[in-house]
Amino acid sequence: MAFDKKSIMDIKLRSAITKADEEIVRNIISGTGFFRDEEIIIAVSLVTETLKDPNSGYLFVFAEEGGDTAGYAVYGAIPGAIGSFELYWIAVKKELQGKGIGKMLIKAVEDMVRSENGRHLYITTSGMDLYKPTRALYEKLGYETAATLPDYFVPGDARVIY
Repeated sequence: MAFDKKSIMDIKLRSAITKADEEIVRNIISGTGFFRDEEIIIAVSLVTETLKDPNSGYLFVFAEEGGDTAGYAVYGAIPGAIGSFELYWIAVKKELQGKGIGKMLIKAVEDMVRSENGRHLYITTSGMDLYKPTRALYEKLGYETAATLPDYFVPGDARVIY
């Protein structure tokens, strides 16, 4: 199904995960061109782990229209912290980026965090140039850089925390 600005209004969000989401996540993550093979395996493993243990601490939000998944986010409470949450992953199909789906997913996560009496939502992303649009989105939504850790992921790739 083709998504466009007009059809964004028809997107439905879901938080229940299914076995099929392992392949959906793999396809979205690998299709973006942003993630290394190791990261793709980790992204899929979060679905697998949550299917095995619904109390794993990973919470999902999927954006769909007509059964087609446009993107997803994973977040959860930070263990040992009171009211602090982290957005672990967010990804939108490459061909659908820039259409408001990422913003929609972040707003949904924010709403869910608020409903859990969350005080903070922390977001981590890469400092590489490839991630400039991602960082711009977070900043547009009012997030401020809290820390930058040089060479965190691999040499030359900083961890930027909002």
